[in-house]
Amino acid sequence: MRIRALPLLLLTSCTAASTTVTPPSSTPTPQASAARARKLEAATPMRTASSSPFTVSAGWYVTEEHGRLLLEDPERELRITLLEVPGASAERALAEAWKQTRPDFALPVKLSAHPPVQDGWDELIQNTYDTPPREARVVAGFARRKGDTNYVILLDGSDAAMERRGAQAAQVLLGFKSARLAEESFASKTPLPLTAERLQTLESFVEQARQTMKIPGVALAVVQGNRVVYEKGFGVRELGGSKPVTPETLFLIGSTTKSLTTLMMARLVDEGRFGWDTPATQLLPDFALGDPEMTKKLTVQNTVCACTGMPRQDMEMIFESAGFTGEQRIAEMRQMKPTTGIGETYQYSNPMVTAGGYMAAHAAEPKLPLGQAYDRVMQTRVFDALGMKATTFDFARARKQEHASPHGMNFAFDYRVLPLSTEEALIPVRPAGGAWSNVRDMARYVMLELSKGRTPEGKPFVSEANLLARREPQVKINDTMSYGLGLMVGEIHGARVIHHGGNTLGFSSDLFFLPEANVGVVLLTNVQGDGPFRNAVRRKFLEVLFDGQDLAQAKLDFALKNRQEAFAKGVVGLHEQPDMDWIKPLTGSWSNRGLGRVTLHIEGSRAMFDAGEWRSAVGEKRETDGSRRLILLDPPMAGLDLLVQQEAGRTTLVLELPQQRYVFERGDGAAPLAYTPARQ
Repeated sequence: MRIRALPLLLLTSCTAASTTVTPPSSTPTPQASAARARKLEAATPMRTASSSPFTVSAGWYVTEEHGRLLLEDPERELRITLLEVPGASAERALAEAWKQTRPDFALPVKLSAHPPVQDGWDELIQNTYDTPPREARVVAGFARRKGDTNYVILLDGSDAAMERRGAQAAQVLLGFKSARLAEESFASKTPLPLTAERLQTLESFVEQARQTMKIPGVALAVVQGNRVVYEKGFGVRELGGSKPVTPETLFLIGSTTKSLTTLMMARLVDEGRFGWDTPATQLLPDFALGDPEMTKKLTVQNTVCACTGMPRQDMEMIFESAGFTGEQRIAEMRQMKPTTGIGETYQYSNPMVTAGGYMAAHAAEPKLPLGQAYDRVMQTRVFDALGMKATTFDFARARKQEHASPHGMNFAFDYRVLPLSTEEALIPVRPAGGAWSNVRDMARYVMLELSKGRTPEGKPFVSEANLLARREPQVKINDTMSYGLGLMVGEIHGARVIHHGGNTLGFSSDLFFLPEANVGVVLLTNVQGDGPFRNAVRRKFLEVLFDGQDLAQAKLDFALKNRQEAFAKGVVGLHEQPDMDWIKPLTGSWSNRGLGRVTLHIEGSRAMFDAGEWRSAVGEKRETDGSRRLILLDPPMAGLDLLVQQEAGRTTLVLELPQQRYVFERGDGAAPLAYTPARQ
């Protein structure tokens, strides 16, 4: 059971010259479209009658008719309709928009959300609609009212298209708005001094939000210039325990590791080991993707830009990890193919960053296995050189130091302690997300970024040119944010912010800094799924720094309410105690070439799914179309579903993700792929 989350319409500014669609003098009668779609050869600013300009990406199809814009992605699997509807109710305007564009539209509303009003809007509404599970399709409607004009977006597309083109869609979803807005802006504001009183306001909010979300432990550090002005631990290292979190407590930092990996790359570029534009196969001659042309084109820079068109593909590392090496993870990439072109759109890929980190380290330590080479280069070029004394990739070392325990979320949004071994899936992919660190060490890294390449003691560490190369936008994430090289770069309400968050199966992290304000923040938690908390804390910090509108609490409350309502709708038809007569014939071993072997067995009155590295009780979901699914009930993978498919007397378990489909067959299956890099 996957509860799809659509981007909330938290709007930001946009200005450009544009194409304008002029509305008709009266509301048109719905009719078959006679207009022809045109394909955009380049990213093009567009607008409706009274909207601000927004950008439509190259390759998209645009149809202009009756004051409406119909946008279709290059594969024509995603349709976004934009129109302005007069009236004093956003909800009625949304219904009217469907009536105008699709008179036969009859899907029931699955979830209706009303985000907190901000940035000059008078009313906001977002509806998601119930679609048959087998369609793997998302349908949604958004309406935002300014005065007597409603800016309406209707979206309909496949899950795959939404994942593949989501960043391009977000530029429209967030960019289409009234030209009359008086948006909150920090662009012209002078940052306020981080006084004890202001830091106390932040501290109080963090603790209150932590308790609201029942997060066991949090660590926070605030950096201003070349010094730490605040550091503190909140709560406990493990649920039910008494050991407190301190600034020295180690947490896994997940994908925040990527920024450290690209920092290592920058130092090796300084050393002349390679250039950002060096072909990947020049560093690892045997490296290959499932697309030979992409393999030839790929550069070092491409591996860490989230812009290669490689889709997110994480299940391999989650399902099959025990004893795996970096070489084996590299081997799997021979089966992975891009779904968009290089530089075309943002798609986040952990395997790609894993490959980039390993090939960079291999250039410096060619005689070592990939994992050992990466560990040595990171230790010598980054951790030791920067004085990050506690940071490590070594799980055994982390266990001996002061560390937090991971916690996963169950179906009731309660956290449970996970075995630390659950996180060992990160070991073979550690360049993308496997570092242990604490806020004290990470604060030193933030100070390096703020000083443009000098250590807190003022010593040169990396050239300013190569440090800043990591902040150059490579591909748009939405209308105000882009991905650089292991860093996200952009603006929040006009303030330039550079950041990267991270998630593992039981930890989360956030790191962000504002170069012009000369401040930065590190936030670490020992839970998965803390997104509402991190977003609210970031918002609160900006409020404290710029005397912003008091919205952090409202945003947190809305996010939690929306999540709870989405969950309640998502569990309709779920039986935590499955029909044993149905599930017993499914017991035994199952295998998939990419994900390895799993077993389904009965323990007492419960059915259990065992992936080897982790296990979960299993429930049953009965869909309205008659299909039946296995639903994992326990963390770290609570909510994952597998369709029980029976065709021609053959039963399979199908794990279907937006851009991947994994079919489990009965039996133990084949051995995993292996790979050994060419030695230099």
